[in-house]
Amino acid sequence: MNQGKTREIRISIPEELFSLVIPEKTFDHFLKAKKEILLALRSVIDHRIEALEKKERGKQEKGKKIKVE
Repeated sequence: MNQGKTREIRISIPEELFSLVIPEKTFDHFLKAKKEILLALRSVIDHRIEALEKKERGKQEKGKKIKVE
């Protein structure tokens, strides 16, 4: 069996048929949910970037040594 491999299949449905199956209000909710998922992913990415930058700043500050005579 092909473990770890995936295949994507896309099905195009004309908008007229789509609106018969899913009401416009429901479709609006789907669009808003999609936006919220993308915003959540952006938040995770921003948090990870901030953590990496903070870690990098900490390393730069610790690396300074001054010799005193």
